Amino acid sequence: MFHHLFTFALLFLFPTLVWGQKLIGNKEYPELLWGKDEEFDTSDFPNGSFIYHKDDFILARGKLYQGEPPKSNGSFTYGTETITNSGKWNNDTIDILLNGKPNRRSEVIKRLEAGIRFDPQFFPFRYNLGRLYSLEMKYEKALVEFEYAKAEMPDYYKTYLHIGILSEITRQIYYAIMNYKLAVEKNPYDTEALIRLADHYLETGLKNRALLYLNKALKIEEESPNVKLGFARLEMEKGNYHIAYKIFNRTSLTTGEGKLKPYDKKFHYYFAETASKVTDYETAEEQYTKMLTFTNDPFFATVSSKVIARRRDIAKKFAEAKRTQLDDSEEEVAPPNE
Repeated sequence: MFHHLFTFALLFLFPTLVWGQKLIGNKEYPELLWGKDEEFDTSDFPNGSFIYHKDDFILARGKLYQGEPPKSNGSFTYGTETITNSGKWNNDTIDILLNGKPNRRSEVIKRLEAGIRFDPQFFPFRYNLGRLYSLEMKYEKALVEFEYAKAEMPDYYKTYLHIGILSEITRQIYYAIMNYKLAVEKNPYDTEALIRLADHYLETGLKNRALLYLNKALKIEEESPNVKLGFARLEMEKGNYHIAYKIFNRTSLTTGEGKLKPYDKKFHYYFAETASKVTDYETAEEQYTKMLTFTNDPFFATVSSKVIARRRDIAKKFAEAKRTQLDDSEEEVAPPNE
């Protein structure tokens, strides 16, 4: 089957680009990746490699993360098509999901299921199908796929994150916490698993323990939107919505060079919820609308997009009513024309 390479480079690479290092808090961590100037013997590399897509899917590439993935050792049929390349089939399938019509998700699932029947050990098939099952709220099936994915690539931390999320949903709390901690262990330079742990303890009322994990995340990356989100949620749980609102307002989602930072998209949902609490309905509408643009985000594995759309519409009505009220007030205080 498809021979592949999977290293920590998977965590930070995007299509056609090879980044040498990860910058965290103005400090470089070259041990996460090969340094861009470091020489290494490419003869040890297999022909294929995997990369992480920013929408949380796995794509396949050729040697050194570039070009077309190598052909498989066999083939399978799907309808009238004969598939000879698992990697390309996977990539084309995810392209249908990301660039096709929203109602094609069921077709994407069928394509990935067909791929798994042919190559059950191909990591992208397992991971991506787990993501799709999650979005369809088929939690038990999603868990099975991520467990298979974990067995194939035990060093990839995001698989443990998904297992943790799904375990929380299915009320396997001990297993959820264990996998979040394993995610931290697999990648101690990423804050997402720490924020998930903080979220869990916030929801169970253990605010001091949540703060413990938030402070750990803060030490890794002070300006991370995810860390700011964690502290804003802590204030929300305390009922300090104005403080949470200020945190959201002061959080930049871009770098000084204008590049978008990696962040958990549910940032927009909680910003919207907080803005509603402080009656800034225009911001609430704007943030709900942004949240709805990320249709394939893991957030929608637990919250229906229809719920968010309804909240956006309510915020819009309140925003319009508030604007009308302000306009009326201005007319009342305006001096009469002489």
